[in-house]
Amino acid sequence: MTLAMFRILMKLAVRLNWIMTNPAAAPGRIPTTPRSEIWLPEDEDRFLSAAPPTLRLAFLLRLYPVQRPADMLERATNRVSARDGRMFIALRQRKTGALIDVPVHVRIETHLRERLAQAQQEAEAAGQVDAPRLLVPSPRGKVWRYRNFARAWDKALRRANLRQARQLLRDGKTKAEIRALLTQQHRQRRDLRRTGVVRLAEAGATTPQIAALSGHSIDYCQRIIDTYLPRRTEVALGGIEAWERHEGAAPSKVVRLAAERRRRS
Repeated sequence: MTLAMFRILMKLAVRLNWIMTNPAAAPGRIPTTPRSEIWLPEDEDRFLSAAPPTLRLAFLLRLYPVQRPADMLERATNRVSARDGRMFIALRQRKTGALIDVPVHVRIETHLRERLAQAQQEAEAAGQVDAPRLLVPSPRGKVWRYRNFARAWDKALRRANLRQARQLLRDGKTKAEIRALLTQQHRQRRDLRRTGVVRLAEAGATTPQIAALSGHSIDYCQRIIDTYLPRRTEVALGGIEAWERHEGAAPSKVVRLAAERRRRS
């Protein structure tokens, strides 16, 4: 983004005759390996055990609805609804402009109901019974500024790492081993959305279903799956187990039809 802005400024400078040529017209770029990390269940549990309630709900609302952070941090309690035994969060995605009802994963429901009850108590105490409250408020009760949210998140992550480091020390690990392990386990906020996409694909959701939830285009969603899902050992294991279950079973209808065609030809 910085490079693109610099290129635009230099192009304007050429047009205004301030400089003769645009030095940023065709810059070389250092190739970088795309980030491929996703949150493992143990990473998730480690963070949630160290995070305060607000960040705990923020984590779950980022992972399971598979939404962008800004779209979730601004949601208020009046955007939550329930029908047919399922909770939904209504939102308009900033980037796409799409208005969607995000189905709430069953794991979030308990945390979400606790927040709704707390918000109701806050409203009653303030004499504003019908006033909506933020689902994930800042310590001052307002919408998080993203840099402040990032600092609070990183603080919780450092707390989780410190707890794990102390436990590893008690288990006899050296400081060098602990440092290497924590570096290997390092996860970022931006990895959560990608993790949700991968887990949906692992659960058998189709690409259009995942894209309808995440707000990605179908093509981009498929690129995420193509990049990260094939590397997952669990996927390969599932394939081998399916193969093993099939050993000795009768051929599938597709195989039988193909064999019949070859025989006739």
